[in-house]
Amino acid sequence: MRGALETLRQAVVQTLNTGGLSAVAAMEPQARKRWSEPVAAVALSAIQCAPGGFQDYLGMKKNPQTGQEEELYGRAIELTLTLDLYTPRDGGEGDCQDALAVAAEMLMTGGAGGLDVLELAADSVEFLEQDGLYHMPVRCRCAGWLIARTDSYGVFTDFVVKGRLV
Repeated sequence: MRGALETLRQAVVQTLNTGGLSAVAAMEPQARKRWSEPVAAVALSAIQCAPGGFQDYLGMKKNPQTGQEEELYGRAIELTLTLDLYTPRDGGEGDCQDALAVAAEMLMTGGAGGLDVLELAADSVEFLEQDGLYHMPVRCRCAGWLIARTDSYGVFTDFVVKGRLV
């Protein structure tokens, strides 16, 4: 993954790490075994786009560098992030519940990479016998905007994910 969505995923990883829960971008099964503490593997599992306005026109915005008014185009988006919480065997289900509490507090109060969290839902804890780990899948549904970036000629060059239109 790259671009605006990877930037968002890395921002969520950073938010969780800052809050005291070890977090990484989604990882391969072999990498799970090296963790001796709870860890969250963050992945983007779904994205839905809807028109943001007429022909995706969102309005005008003043460019802080040039002082000029610029047209703003984009779409409303709803993203679903998956946080796979893993804890070692000796931590038990309780460590998964504790990791969920930390993740929920960080995401609900600070947002998911700047996006508003609409819903945070966790499944039950399961024990992965072959890995020797407890696992709890968590879904974090977020709302935001996919804003088009343009060059000086008005040609679309990239997109940026924003939580609010400011």
